[in-house]
Amino acid sequence: MKSVFLLVVPLMFALFFTPHIQRNTCRSHFSYFNIFFSNDCYYNPDLDDDILGIIKRHVGVHETHEVQTHDGYLLTLFRIPRQNPKGVIFFQHGLYTDARIWVSQYNESVAFFFWRAGYDVWLGNTRGNYFCKKHVSLNPTEAAFWNFTFHEIGYYDNHASIEYVKRQTSGSKMIYMGHSMGGTSGMVYASTRDKEAADSVKMMIVMAPTTHIHLTCTSVLKYLLFISYNLQEIVSFADPLFRLNRQDAWYVKSATFLATHFPCKKCVLFILHLFAGFSRDDLEPDLINMYIRAHGSEIPFKMVYHYYQTYISDGMFRRYDHGEASNIELYGTKESTPYPLENIKVPVYIVHGENDNIDCPTANEKLYKTLPKNSTVYGKLKIEGFNHLDFLSGHYRNEKVYSKILQLLDDINLKQ
Repeated sequence: MKSVFLLVVPLMFALFFTPHIQRNTCRSHFSYFNIFFSNDCYYNPDLDDDILGIIKRHVGVHETHEVQTHDGYLLTLFRIPRQNPKGVIFFQHGLYTDARIWVSQYNESVAFFFWRAGYDVWLGNTRGNYFCKKHVSLNPTEAAFWNFTFHEIGYYDNHASIEYVKRQTSGSKMIYMGHSMGGTSGMVYASTRDKEAADSVKMMIVMAPTTHIHLTCTSVLKYLLFISYNLQEIVSFADPLFRLNRQDAWYVKSATFLATHFPCKKCVLFILHLFAGFSRDDLEPDLINMYIRAHGSEIPFKMVYHYYQTYISDGMFRRYDHGEASNIELYGTKESTPYPLENIKVPVYIVHGENDNIDCPTANEKLYKTLPKNSTVYGKLKIEGFNHLDFLSGHYRNEKVYSKILQLLDDINLKQ
């Protein structure tokens, strides 16, 4: 027995330090079960690198900028500069993630796709995420730091970021592209700061913008919103800092580790489909771990409550409901007021997936019909078979979505 032990331990030690153990990515779902020995698996340095390392590896040039919002949050922006660009494009991420999501598809990342097409690319970050934990007077350990929803992100973060990018690019009007909450906050910005948006933004492209989520949307997410909203006291007791997905929490680290190393990637996809909707396109096997790693940014419970208020009001896109007394003080009415989408002056291009269960097609149709006619001059784009996640890691994302967006932008530039 002792001799067997003496043989096995060195063998395990040697195995641990062989190149096999470094493999973190596979080209097929099944190969993850044999990741250390399958020729279908390999080591991809992007999975263990930070955003600047990823950009440097694939493009070679990058810049980091810091912007202060009017209410004191310090935001980090990343830029992939381009000499004599076709235009400037500003990307805004969705919920639970940050700017990394736009570079999480290796060499075929969305940000690189537009940079190679000739655009000066800027990657935004919103308050509270991995890159934005600073404030002029507040600390992330204080509950006041987390007192915001997508309203503040649209009204303050987007405004500060867009005006900063405009100054850095000699007054250029830019393309705004937001996914999920990035679309929600984009609509907040364009409707509440309509004149500034018209002066700074050439076009707003919102993908699965989650502005009018309602009762007919079938995602499991609505039940989680219901639980979080109706168990506020219990949830708040569990985390007195009023935030979800704390990055330093053991359960978040454990969940990320398990999801990344769990070999049954189809099981992980099944869980994602419960939230995002069934997809015929599906996340590419070699992107799924990058997708998991790109998520994990913290959000306040108040953000969850705001989305839930939209849901229970049958898709009414409105400001945060603070209760009757506070509403009268803030808005002059007993109920919170709808966002003035009719004020939007910027052309808005809505892109949505047929199988999206979070931002379902009927919700997008409601947004489209609410917008003024001068903002819908370019129409909308419906992607068959796409769910909420396919815009980021679906196999045909570039072919079905981003190539068509580029063609639209080129057509617009030719006409102007």
